Amino acid sequence: MYAAAGIEWYLLVEQDTGSLHLYRRRGAHYAEHSAAKRGEVLELTGPVRASIRPEDLVP
Repeated sequence: MYAAAGIEWYLLVEQDTGSLHLYRRRGAHYAEHSAAKRGEVLELTGPVRASIRPEDLVP
């Protein structure tokens, strides 16, 4: 549904593991663009610039 709606990116936060997964649309499907686990930093350069630490989102 996200791809059909034209959503280019989405961020999945896995509460069980505390990991982050950034997905980018490739046609009608999504492919993982980058990921970070606890203790790492997810650096986003697009669609916005941001640095996200998983522990800031998942206690």
